[in-house]
Amino acid sequence: MLFISPGILNMRRLFLITSTVALLFGCAAPLQSPEQVDTPSALSSCPSAPRCVSSQSEDLDAFTSPFKVTSAEQWQTLQSLLRSLPRTQVIAQSPHYLHVEVRSKIMRYRDDVELLYTPDKNRVDVRSASKIGYYDFGVNRERIEALRLRFLDATATP
Repeated sequence: MLFISPGILNMRRLFLITSTVALLFGCAAPLQSPEQVDTPSALSSCPSAPRCVSSQSEDLDAFTSPFKVTSAEQWQTLQSLLRSLPRTQVIAQSPHYLHVEVRSKIMRYRDDVELLYTPDKNRVDVRSASKIGYYDFGVNRERIEALRLRFLDATATP
C-alpha cells in the first residue's frame, strides 16, 4: 500500500490550483485599440502550407478573386461586414487597409484576414490565413466566399 503524506497532497492541490489560475488568466488577452498603420503596398504572402487564400497569390490553389469596389461607401460596407463577423477583433487599420483576427468558435484558433483597397483600380485585395497548423480544411476560403456573398447582397441595386 502506498502512503502519501498530507503535506504532499496539499502541495499538489496548491500546484494544481496555481497552474489552473495561471492558465486561465494567461490566456485572456486584454482588448487593445487597433493600431494605426501605413497602408502596405501588398498583402502578406501565403505560406507554402494549404491554410491560406489570397487575391495576390500566384499559386492557383491559394488564389481567390479580389472584391470589386466602385466607391468609398462600398469600401466602408465591406469593412463593416468583416468587422461584424463573430469573434473578430481589429488588429490594424489605415484608410485603405484593414487587418482583423478571427477566432474559431470551439478551439479558439486565430486566423488573420486582411483587406487592401486600391481606389484607382476599384479593387480590394483580400487575404485570409490560419496562423498555425498545416491544413485549414477550407475554412479561410469559405470565410472569404461567405463575406463576398454578404457584400454582394449589401451592395446590390434593387
